[in-house]
Amino acid sequence: MMKKHIILLALLLFAVSQGTFAQLTIFGSVVDAKDGSGIPGASVIVKGTIIGGITNSSGNFGLMNVPKDAILQVSFVGYKTVEVPVENQTRFNITLEPDVQILNEVVVEAERSQRQRTIVTPMGIERDIKTLPYAANHFFGDELRTGDITDLGRALNGRVPGLSLIQDEQGAGASTTIIFRNVGMPLYVIDGIPLPKETDGKTDISWLNLETVESVVILRGFSPGSIYGVAASAVIVITTKK
Repeated sequence: MMKKHIILLALLLFAVSQGTFAQLTIFGSVVDAKDGSGIPGASVIVKGTIIGGITNSSGNFGLMNVPKDAILQVSFVGYKTVEVPVENQTRFNITLEPDVQILNEVVVEAERSQRQRTIVTPMGIERDIKTLPYAANHFFGDELRTGDITDLGRALNGRVPGLSLIQDEQGAGASTTIIFRNVGMPLYVIDGIPLPKETDGKTDISWLNLETVESVVILRGFSPGSIYGVAASAVIVITTKK
């Protein structure tokens, strides 16, 4: 019995020693595929574990206690994530390729954010929405184009405080008239040009195709219509795609 215990203990110690020797200390660098420059702040993680770190200002890294059969996951914003098998190696030179799709999305989002903050006056002057003394809501066209909605009023319904609709005709696809609580019907401005109202105070925009809308800004407060030379306490500014 004692002999059996000794054998089991020996096997256990052998397994532990093998596990100990299977751990590696590794070093390496993460570089840009375009120019070979080091990428600081890149994440280097042993897949499926909490072992990991980030590269230094030169793009270099070091990790301890890495299993010899581990896989390294290397990532950085704007680059494609790569997986590198350790395969008992201790030195690595890892190249990251720029992720064109992500970079394009970042550029588009930055351009969107910039456009979102401005409206255009009749003189062609851009005004930053944040500098205007009015309550403002802004939407991009693709936010409004949901399902089978083709009417601007229905697209804005439920998104803007105080906005409600009057259905002009019967039927699911009928056009609507937008009104604001305590204000009434808004002034519509398309690409910097204010649209005239009819004798009943309405402005017919049933012809407007949501597919052509780039953004919509709604201004409410003390006469935002004065920007366009019109007395109005609510203005819907529509910018179409160029």
